[in-house]
Amino acid sequence: MNSRRSTLLGKDFRRAVPIAVLSAFALTACTAGGGGAADSAAARDTLVFGVDGTLPNLDPVQAVNSTVDQAVVPMYEALLDYSPTNEIVGVLAAEWTVADDARSISVKLRDGAKFHDGSPVTSADVAYTLDRIKTLGVGVADSIAAYDKTEITDDSSFTIRLGSASSLFIGALSKVYILNEDAVQEGDDNGQAWLATHAAGSGPYELASYAPNQQIEYHRVDGADPKIAAKVIYRLIPESATQRDELASGNIDVSDAIDPIDVKEFEADPDRQVVRLKKPQGLYVFFNTQEGPTTDKKLREAIRLSYDYQGHTDTILRGFGGVASGPLPDTMGCRADIAPAKQDLAAAKALVEESGNKGVKLTMAYQSMFTEHAEAATALQSSLKEIGVTLELKPVTYPNFIASLKKVETTPQLSLLWDNPPTPDAGSLLYRTYSSRFVGSGTNYGQYSNPAVDALLDKAVGSGDAEVQCAAYKEAQTLIDADAATMNIADHETAVVAPKGVTGIEFHPAHVGYVPQSYKVG
Repeated sequence: MNSRRSTLLGKDFRRAVPIAVLSAFALTACTAGGGGAADSAAARDTLVFGVDGTLPNLDPVQAVNSTVDQAVVPMYEALLDYSPTNEIVGVLAAEWTVADDARSISVKLRDGAKFHDGSPVTSADVAYTLDRIKTLGVGVADSIAAYDKTEITDDSSFTIRLGSASSLFIGALSKVYILNEDAVQEGDDNGQAWLATHAAGSGPYELASYAPNQQIEYHRVDGADPKIAAKVIYRLIPESATQRDELASGNIDVSDAIDPIDVKEFEADPDRQVVRLKKPQGLYVFFNTQEGPTTDKKLREAIRLSYDYQGHTDTILRGFGGVASGPLPDTMGCRADIAPAKQDLAAAKALVEESGNKGVKLTMAYQSMFTEHAEAATALQSSLKEIGVTLELKPVTYPNFIASLKKVETTPQLSLLWDNPPTPDAGSLLYRTYSSRFVGSGTNYGQYSNPAVDALLDKAVGSGDAEVQCAAYKEAQTLIDADAATMNIADHETAVVAPKGVTGIEFHPAHVGYVPQSYKVG
């Protein structure tokens, strides 16, 4: 048995009044931190964060979406999370034991854990949360697909039973945010409409107001760490240039979306700091491997060889990242020994000629709102022109892109996108992205299918032995790379611009976006 007792990340966050929520409100101009970037950290009671991307809703079941995850992480707690050193640690769980056959997990909740309305977090709330995810079958449901039921021993002890062995399940619990069953207004949709604009959590912040895709305001609850900001505001600003201007004018305090070319401006500001962090995210091109010209492996190899990867790192990322070496971001363990991608135009031209693809016309979907995507798309278009391939660029929104993956015939020939693992476990990315089980699901972006890779991934997921898992994952990555299933462009670093004196800005392996309760202002 694998038994764990951990130093807890959580505290007794007690709030005597109910959560106050406004589904919409009049936005007014605000000055970040109460007085602009020059304020000392100790004087701050508010931190305003610039958030890129779009936010579909506040339902934690959608926390597989990184924008949703960073929106709900201040308000909710999971049973477990990953520490900055990639170790699984307890949050709501005080103790946990994973069975040797990877088919059950026994858990004891921490003493004194309470929801924002003051009611205790119980085993029944955990069971309700997991059962709800299973019933809805969306969002994080893919990550906990092995879940069967929760057997309750008492209010603080329970056993999670799995329908099949899954080594991924324990890590996936970092994205299962526990709901207050009594607070959720169920309706006839398992609470989806209500949770889209309300919260029912136990985290250090409660929801004060929410204007969809504009602004979210959180207030620190009684009993939370007094060193964190009393008020946190997220302003949803998708454009990097707008975030830069709002940061410069003092209307936001913190941003991790500043274009690298603009970072130097803030590094020179005596009132600000720039913290560079590894990011569990990479930029990739996924090929439709089941339909159209990109079913030809030689064409896929030619496309991969055409791109200037070092130029991407130096010019587009301005040094905030590195050339990718395989399908996993460089923040993850169990990575195969794959050489970094490298441009070779002569070899690319030869493959195009050899495969009879000279003059072929291809289409690539990309999100033009993101600077890196736009610049990389144009650079690839130019590179492919040199080897006799025409690339048409097709801007898409992320929801429309995901919808296109439901059918092989509507899947783009090439798709340029950021991808990040649901958890720091290598299998959490490899399994849902490259297992044929997920063809047509919206997570296997290239509709990739290789029986040998499937067998290796199934072996790893079904094993309780960490060494067996890692060896299988490494071999699977080697096969995926040999198939030229993806074009792995760059691993990322992020530059977090924040006021001088704010501490606790650190890497959180399970969370791509902000974790504002780690930011200390006092």
